[in-house]
Amino acid sequence: MNEPGISFANIDKALITPGTDIRLFGKPESFIKRRMGVVLTQADATHIAREKASASAAIIKTLKS
Repeated sequence: MNEPGISFANIDKALITPGTDIRLFGKPESFIKRRMGVVLTQADATHIAREKASASAAIIKTLKS
């Protein structure tokens, strides 16, 4: 989204999965393809960690400020 400022919703829901952490970068403006944060997860296998991270990231919604 091309916006001078955005906020995020559902972060609490995305953190419900054990071993999940979210890092939001706090950038002042967003534009298409700009990475605004990351979801980090832990698991015994890489493919499981990726699935957990993708599922948690899909829960987070961006809102216009």
